[in-house]
Amino acid sequence: MSARAGIALIAVAIALLITASAGASVVSMDRSIAVEVVDDEDANVAVEAVEADVPDHAGSENATESANESATDAAAPLGERELLNVTNRLNEDITVTEIETSSGVKIEFEETEVESGTFTEFEGTVDCEELEEEPEATVKLDGSSFTSSHIVDLEVTCPSD
Repeated sequence: MSARAGIALIAVAIALLITASAGASVVSMDRSIAVEVVDDEDANVAVEAVEADVPDHAGSENATESANESATDAAAPLGERELLNVTNRLNEDITVTEIETSSGVKIEFEETEVESGTFTEFEGTVDCEELEEEPEATVKLDGSSFTSSHIVDLEVTCPSD
């Protein structure tokens, strides 16, 4: 056998080895997955909107003056209301790490731990002039065994003009 034939056979063998190993690195498998979705009242972790009616003139100077004059005023100034509840039915504590809201809704918060078997309320302010038509909040949660993100439609009703 000549040297050229030997080199050609070695080159073909190397090309076949490279092709064979590259072909084995791609695998396709069919697997099914089933995810059961339950209502918030049955969920291990529930993020629920609280219905918040914003009274006429909330946030206006008149509402602030009324609140200062009357301790029994039903409308808090600036439209401040309870907007979200996070319920923890797990056997571990969870942490609310982030809350993002639509325009017109502001929830100021710090990372909050929600102990097992409890719930935490989050309050915010509503600016009816800037409120989007369908406001929502994105709530991010962390536990020792999971991380999740929940998008919740906020139940905010502003007075009509």
